[in-house]
Amino acid sequence: MCVWKKLFCWVLLPLLASCVTPFEPEVLNEPVTILVVNGYINSGGVTTITLSRTRNLAVQEPYQPETQASLAIEDDAGTRWPLQEGAPGTYVSESLQLPAGQQYHLRIQTQSGRRYASEFVPLKPAPPIDSLSGRIEADGLQFYLSAHDDVGRTQYYRWEYAETWEFTSGAWSRLEKQIGDTLLPRTDDIYHCWRTENSTAVYTATTVPLSRDAVLDYRLLLIPPTSSRLRFKYSLLVRQFALTEAEFQYWEALKKNSQNIGGLFDPLPSQLTGNVHSETNTTEPVLGYVGAGTVAEKRIFIDNNSLPPTWSLRNEGYEGCMLLDTIFKKDASFNLALFFSDPNLRLPVGPVTDRAGNLLGYTYQTTACVDCRLRGTNSKPSFWP
Repeated sequence: MCVWKKLFCWVLLPLLASCVTPFEPEVLNEPVTILVVNGYINSGGVTTITLSRTRNLAVQEPYQPETQASLAIEDDAGTRWPLQEGAPGTYVSESLQLPAGQQYHLRIQTQSGRRYASEFVPLKPAPPIDSLSGRIEADGLQFYLSAHDDVGRTQYYRWEYAETWEFTSGAWSRLEKQIGDTLLPRTDDIYHCWRTENSTAVYTATTVPLSRDAVLDYRLLLIPPTSSRLRFKYSLLVRQFALTEAEFQYWEALKKNSQNIGGLFDPLPSQLTGNVHSETNTTEPVLGYVGAGTVAEKRIFIDNNSLPPTWSLRNEGYEGCMLLDTIFKKDASFNLALFFSDPNLRLPVGPVTDRAGNLLGYTYQTTACVDCRLRGTNSKPSFWP
């Protein structure tokens, strides 16, 4: 009997492999621009809402922000708190303290006059984050998070995070071009910078099946041991939200549609049903779920001297910037005014002198290798130690 089972498997496996044929789904060529609403009504601080439009898969352009819209938070008594547009498609409120015991929703009117509104939701306070830690493991630095609610009112959790890290460009420019052929010491540091990136994946958990409303050692983020984010100092800011059951189901569906697809046993994509609807055209689809409540935050810093010395932390993006080129004064084509006339092309790095200190020329590199502001900001964050 066992022999027949083995024979059956060896015959069946090639047949299964030969039955797999590629499937190319039809892609819509007509423009499909669905409004996407992303944000959360923060009852104890600043509310930030982003509006954008979807695009077809065949279009290579980035997502288009929905600009010049009018947004306001509204409670069930009709009181409104407006939001103002900062960056294109990003709308921000003042720091608010919304009264408890009421329900809130978001009202939107686009520049074209289309009106949208989210459903009224209650304020749901988020419990504090108990702990946020980074632990050294075989595959990198793993961040864990724990939280609990003694009253048992939370049950549905969601997290977002913002990473900030210090980095340097590929070459340190100590000179800058002034008038004519004069190169003076650089007054602004374009070698040391900071970069911030927000999370893009969906992180959720529920304690409904558990005897206690507590999340212990939730695996949040893994940074590999070669990442340039850990070369100097690194910061992780985590925001914790308490969700309603309907909001949790929305984020779970979004997670399955965006992260857990592609494998043989992964769930099939499903239609997202949020709580934002069009008041102008009831048949128009809208993507997004706007919840409301307080937000709990916790920040952690990681210094590179706390990491294993065997980790090879690369300066990603600057691998080809280590070698410098040189322009010599003896060259017939030596003309600094012309050579460094386009700061988007190349920048001076430092002087080249002989043993007697006589100036022979200057080293230089491409602007992409020299100016770290192309990848971040040289303004030190206010929270940086």
